[in-house]
Amino acid sequence: MNGKTELKPGRTNTRSAIILAGGRGRRMGMVEKTLLEFEGKTILERLLENLLRVVDEVVLSVRDTSQKEKLIPVLEKFPDQKIHFCFDTREDAGPLEGIRAGLLESGSEYSFVCAGDMPFVNPEVVDLLFKKAIGHDAALPRWDERMFEPLHAVYSRNMLPEIEKAFERGKHSVLAPVFQMKDVIFVEVSEIREIDPELRTFANINTVEDLESMIGSAVRKMEL
Repeated sequence: MNGKTELKPGRTNTRSAIILAGGRGRRMGMVEKTLLEFEGKTILERLLENLLRVVDEVVLSVRDTSQKEKLIPVLEKFPDQKIHFCFDTREDAGPLEGIRAGLLESGSEYSFVCAGDMPFVNPEVVDLLFKKAIGHDAALPRWDERMFEPLHAVYSRNMLPEIEKAFERGKHSVLAPVFQMKDVIFVEVSEIREIDPELRTFANINTVEDLESMIGSAVRKMEL
């Protein structure tokens, strides 16, 4: 996969991606995790490069205009792409509020949702999830009967009313509305492993140690 648009030909439906960038990075000293840099690129730049190979637009879900201004310089590297922002309107509602705002802003029936601290999201895995989701409410990676990847999944707009109902019940877990939808496709991690053997697509950065580990892993691969 050398070209940015390699996976796009042959598709008829528009696709969106929602990047949840609103987290405050408390475990990393309140830094903007999407702007952390290694191997010469920020996490956000890496995410955009990968996602824009398989989607038509990207929605960046952020806390406020102050955070938006910090991220704009990265977006300037993608002048011909459709990238825009949405903002949380509920305070302290976690990533579920970011998903709600993103789905409202999205121009597509289906949107891939991921956390903003996932530098290795695999375009081929995202493509698989979109294909699985078509005609259903969502496509959600599953490790086993109790372990899922709700922040690396494709959701339809059918999730919106279920999010509202979850908030009414005082539930902020992303899985709360997911399990209320009637037609969710679960994609086994074993199938995803066929595309991404190391499952790096799910890797995220929560601590400085996580970042150092990823840098160390990249260096070791270069030395092999």
